[in-house]
Amino acid sequence: PGFDLGADRVLPWGSGCNANELGWLMTASDPNEWPVIVWRRHDSPHWALFDCGMAEFLRRLMTAEFDACPLSDLSLWGRVGTFVHHEEQERRFHAGLDPMTGEPNPYAGMFD
Repeated sequence: PGFDLGADRVLPWGSGCNANELGWLMTASDPNEWPVIVWRRHDSPHWALFDCGMAEFLRRLMTAEFDACPLSDLSLWGRVGTFVHHEEQERRFHAGLDPMTGEPNPYAGMFD
């Protein structure tokens, strides 16, 4: 993702409801200089780097100041997704569509 990752470089400090993981990317000896890194389960690329500390990241997250929500759960910003019944999700999945949006899924059948 353009930066070196590893267990010795990422220090987790938070987790979201959709299995998003938040942490610091330990880039310097001074922890005040560590940017926030987020692993987004439902986004691509999964890793996103934010050039700010934890307090600033959380402030911007809660006030919707990012161009796009850094986490997979848009309800945080008042954008609740539409409900799709599990049977309709399954039908869409087997039809090669994204189960939530109904749009073509570029990964459909890749792991069959």
